Amino acid sequence: MTAAPAPTAQPIATELADGGLAALFTAPGGAPAFAVRWQGAVHGYLNQCPHAGGPLDFEGQILESSGRYLMCARHGAIFEPDTGRCVGGPCRGARLTPLALREAADGSVWLAD
Repeated sequence: MTAAPAPTAQPIATELADGGLAALFTAPGGAPAFAVRWQGAVHGYLNQCPHAGGPLDFEGQILESSGRYLMCARHGAIFEPDTGRCVGGPCRGARLTPLALREAADGSVWLAD
């Protein structure tokens, strides 16, 4: 009996615009997660607000209108995109759970090994 082939790995995103919509994906273990490009760098976090546990995004939108912060669409908490630290709102001082990502030469974004 032959084993079934392993599933083909897929990138999280093939195109991630600076200040654009987040790429939503499922992290290892099944948790919802997202990746954003901010000031040229890619950042990934579990899509879970430390205040109440729900997702931050609203239809993939996580950056607030100025493009300077990530924002929880449910509670208005704002987070630094590069550190995940909450700098305003009901969970000030808490942090998003980071995920290690890597970007390939073609711009595709992958979970780091």
